[in-house]
Amino acid sequence: MNTPPKTLWERLKYIGPSVIVTGSVVGSGSIVMTPLLGAAAGFMLLWWLLVSMWSKPIIQAEISRYIIVTRQTFLEAFADMPGFKTTIQGKTTSWLVWFMFLGVIPSVAGMGGLAGTVAQAGHMMVPQLSVEVWVIACCLITWLILYWGSYLTLERVLLIMVLFFSIVTMIIAFSMQTTEYATSIQQVAEGLTFSFPMEHLPLALAVFGFTGISYGEIMAYTYWCLEKGYAPDTQGDTEKIKGWIKVMQTDVWVTVFFVTIGTLPFFFLGAGVLHHIPELQESLSSNSFWDIDIIGALQNMFALVLGGWAKWLFVVLAFFVLFSTLLSGSAAFTRTISDYFISTGLILEERLSRQQLIKIVAFIIPLLSGVFYFVLPNPITLFIIAGIWAAMGLPIVNIGALYLLSKLEKELQPKPVTKFILWASLCFQISIALVVLYFEAGNFI
Repeated sequence: MNTPPKTLWERLKYIGPSVIVTGSVVGSGSIVMTPLLGAAAGFMLLWWLLVSMWSKPIIQAEISRYIIVTRQTFLEAFADMPGFKTTIQGKTTSWLVWFMFLGVIPSVAGMGGLAGTVAQAGHMMVPQLSVEVWVIACCLITWLILYWGSYLTLERVLLIMVLFFSIVTMIIAFSMQTTEYATSIQQVAEGLTFSFPMEHLPLALAVFGFTGISYGEIMAYTYWCLEKGYAPDTQGDTEKIKGWIKVMQTDVWVTVFFVTIGTLPFFFLGAGVLHHIPELQESLSSNSFWDIDIIGALQNMFALVLGGWAKWLFVVLAFFVLFSTLLSGSAAFTRTISDYFISTGLILEERLSRQQLIKIVAFIIPLLSGVFYFVLPNPITLFIIAGIWAAMGLPIVNIGALYLLSKLEKELQPKPVTKFILWASLCFQISIALVVLYFEAGNFI
């Protein structure tokens, strides 16, 4: 099919990449890091969370615009960035691709933390199996699904999971409003005053990297767009290309919707309930939040808000949400890492096909995730490492988006207001990076 759907209803029937990305995003960021931020700062950083969720999809959409027009992969597009370049076995690539390649290490560390939290939830459901056994089992199941499944299999599995936890989180949000922990308009207003307590900077930065769309998901999204068929050979037909861009933009809005309803309830629970637990506040104030049993704390929080029965609801919800993130995140790595090896010239596609390489990486990523957990069995620490790297890498991807869009024909470029938002987003991201550098330099001195 190279003719794009024309109406909104037809475009909605063609969504898919958003489902996979939502499965990747609404997990460690929503269930683990978001309530921890609310517990630490109360409602004060609600604005920060909203900026994190809503400022990055435009980068996702505009890079995907370039991919749809050119039919290149993400790394093929970024290989042409100005600056230092390498040429290996006839493949020329830019410094930016190598920079992002380095990011695989902290990103996989985050997957190790994710495997650990999935295992903790599994252990609560079936305590006869240790956390370590659950880690091995989850990594093995992830590999089997990725090895034997296809894009369509992944989309269907994650659609079920996304619908499940979206419905449950909405129920939680409405149920909370009938209890003493109901969120008031005054509390929401407090969270929109743009205050920023610097003592929570490391945690806030990790949340910014892990909630909403990180640069890893932005990259992965472009591969799902290609596999879904958003960039067919239209023979240069501009109107058809614009039609497929509209399909992609609709899909991105679906991502924003699901990520928002899957994240905000957990922030409200953290700010409204966990913020008032003395033992937790003591750990947070001493900057030892990586020692917190966040799954256990959240399980007790559900019981406080909804009653004792809700402990089991949370365990099942946490397992599905976190496993969906482990699965979709690992699936994304199979595409991106394969493309790293091919686009840099480290592996020639003529000798090893892309699909063969994807199958190999599908085994390696769950394996390394488990190894990271066993080496450093502290999910929060692993999340902090990956989240900070993701936040620091986002400005680089934003710069890449602005450069790539400038290369498109004028009629296929975004509107001026979109470019303005991209520039404003970039300035905000650079400001965050400078603040972090200043903060860390002060600690070092």
